[in-house]
Amino acid sequence: METDRDKSGIEISGRDRCHEQPPLPPVAVLTHRPASRSSPDLPQVPAATTTSVRTVMLDADGVLQLIGTPWTQALRDAGGTEFAHALLAEEEDALCGRESLTTLLERLVARLGLAATTDSLLALWYRAVPDPCAWQLVAELRSAGYTTVLATNQQYERRQWMRETLGYRGQVDIEGYSCTLGVAKPQPEYFTRLLEESGSEPRQALFVDDNTDNISAAQSLGIRTVHHRADSGGQVLRQEVVAALASSSRH
Repeated sequence: METDRDKSGIEISGRDRCHEQPPLPPVAVLTHRPASRSSPDLPQVPAATTTSVRTVMLDADGVLQLIGTPWTQALRDAGGTEFAHALLAEEEDALCGRESLTTLLERLVARLGLAATTDSLLALWYRAVPDPCAWQLVAELRSAGYTTVLATNQQYERRQWMRETLGYRGQVDIEGYSCTLGVAKPQPEYFTRLLEESGSEPRQALFVDDNTDNISAAQSLGIRTVHHRADSGGQVLRQEVVAALASSSRH
């Protein structure tokens, strides 16, 4: 079952324990929600009224959820180097919602004569677990008055899994899945669509991602950025985001 989407394809949602990073199971299921307040020992999110930032856009893989094995390596391990190269070169249509991930994988399995099956490869996309400390940060950003945006490249299959199994539905104000937008990072249109939906100018937005190309694209539009090291965890993410917000203080 899907939520309603506006004409842009962007999904808008309505509206808590931070502890050690959980292990990465083959198929992750969210079994907890962040606590309502963070520890007083952690850097506190400043109120949106005290900064020039209005919108915080956050990537999923490596930022809000932990992925374990680096993605290119995981693809090589499952299907070989040729498969990894082909998948990365041909995935745009699936990321932009023009074909399914399943169709893409079926085509590559047949063309490359892979021993791996479509189902075994598809299972790669269901390996991630939400970082509770990162989700805690998102909850506090919302409480502090920021518009929170999930800014992530995903195919329809993984989007559904993230929303229904991992529990992303309703965790942010705006869900910016590339497959529903019809455009993916690092294309400038991806960012401009999210800025328009959030009602923010580039200088009023902060974008957090672990990919250099995505960070560079956002910076070229005048968006503030945080280049987060993949899987470095929610406590590091909090420090980075709070520091970026503090640097944009109006005082």
